[in-house]
Amino acid sequence: MEKIINETEILAFDYFKAFEFEDKQIAQLIIQGKKDLHRELKKLEILLHANNISYTDINNVLHALKGLLFQLGNHEVADKLDEVKSQNENDAKLKEIALLLHL
Repeated sequence: MEKIINETEILAFDYFKAFEFEDKQIAQLIIQGKKDLHRELKKLEILLHANNISYTDINNVLHALKGLLFQLGNHEVADKLDEVKSQNENDAKLKEIALLLHL
C-alpha cells in the first residue's frame, strides 16, 4: 500500500507543478491526497480479505481510487484500475487488484 502512495506522491508533485501551483499549495494537496488514498486503499484491503466479498463495494472503492489517482497524476495506474474494474468478477480480478495496488 505504501509503495503506491509513495509513487503517486512523486508523480503528484510534478503533475501539480506543471499546472504552476505554488509549492505550499502542492504540499497541502499531496497531504490530503495521501490521506484519501490511504483511506480508500485500507477500505479495499479490508474488502478483499472479507469472508463474503462484495464486488459492488469493491467496484465503488476502485472507482474512488481511480479518481484520486488520476487527480494526483498517476494516470497509468488509474487507467489500469479502470480496466480491472470492468473485468468479470472472479478471484483473478481480486489478485490483479491486490498486485496492482501492492496490497
